[in-house]
Amino acid sequence: MQIVADENIALLNEFFGHFGELRCYAGRQLSAAQVKSADVLLVRSVTPVNAALLQDSSVCFVGSATIGFDHMDQTWLAEQKITVRTAPACNAQSVVEYVFAALAYVSKTKKISLQNKVLGVVGLGNVGSLLARLAQKLGFEVIGYDPFTHHADIQQVELADLLQQADVVSCHTPLTTTGTYSSYHLLNAHNLPLLKSGAILLNAGRGAAIDNQALLDFITLNPKHLGALILDVWENEPLPNRCLAHKTDLITPHIAGYSLEGKWRGTEMIYSALCEFLHQAPQHQLADFLPPLSQSLSWPLLASLWQNYAHLLQSIYPIQHDDHAFRKTLDIVTDNERASAFDALRKNYWPRRECSAYRLNVAPVADIAQLKYLGFKIII
Repeated sequence: MQIVADENIALLNEFFGHFGELRCYAGRQLSAAQVKSADVLLVRSVTPVNAALLQDSSVCFVGSATIGFDHMDQTWLAEQKITVRTAPACNAQSVVEYVFAALAYVSKTKKISLQNKVLGVVGLGNVGSLLARLAQKLGFEVIGYDPFTHHADIQQVELADLLQQADVVSCHTPLTTTGTYSSYHLLNAHNLPLLKSGAILLNAGRGAAIDNQALLDFITLNPKHLGALILDVWENEPLPNRCLAHKTDLITPHIAGYSLEGKWRGTEMIYSALCEFLHQAPQHQLADFLPPLSQSLSWPLLASLWQNYAHLLQSIYPIQHDDHAFRKTLDIVTDNERASAFDALRKNYWPRRECSAYRLNVAPVADIAQLKYLGFKIII
């Protein structure tokens, strides 16, 4: 069996090496010639998977180590009877922890209180619903917008109402370009002015869910309207609008879901899917490879659960380092070099760990049941 894979998928040899020949290439430049003789294709979101790539190939299984599938022509793949599997929710916890780390950072640096605030979640899929439920535990009032789902424990409103009511708007939609509820430019020149004055706007879903030029125009004309702007995803990646980036309070290069667990879990999920497709028992699982951490943390004993959590997140994920590294690339002169720098930040991303990797020492008076929602290994 021949497997062609994006070289940036984690643990390729460890999980897939026993199947046969493994060939790895840069995912963004993957060509039809490279996949022509492959039986299996493993990709990330940077590789369009369609007729142009696979028309004359032997590929019968495509695995994408991503939560989304907007980079794949699902209709054509189904017509060709090519089995497709993704990794839904593989990095949901990573994205949620990114959101709270980002909010903790701008809250501290811009002196914005987040106590008893309204969080509006746009998109209530695996990531958005997880974010909403943890935010409720942390004391946020949560409202959500998603015309495709219903959650009995999450109040859902129309998008315009969410933008007008929320102190924090966090976007977590897939990217769709057709249908009544297309997410392409969901936030645009018409509704961005509805954002509450002083609101924090965050996008860690898909870059084109927000019209980036309209957003730049809005914050240029209304520089004091937003309390903070946080962007992890961008239109035209790997060449985001540098003017917008310079005006954004916290910028990162599409790495919200890039915790070690998030990336490796995605590989494990498509590995398990391939094993099922081939009617073979899996030989490996994620726990076989995750390095243990000896570091333990102490519960800070601050005034609120949110303040304690924010303090811990700032110690285990200094998100400003990702911001600083990205900003260094913005003024690279040539587009090719700037695009390469963007991809290099993702390819060489540091081994960020999720809360579940850390042991947390807590005082006997702490509400242990409440703390378990944060994901730490609790030590009393």
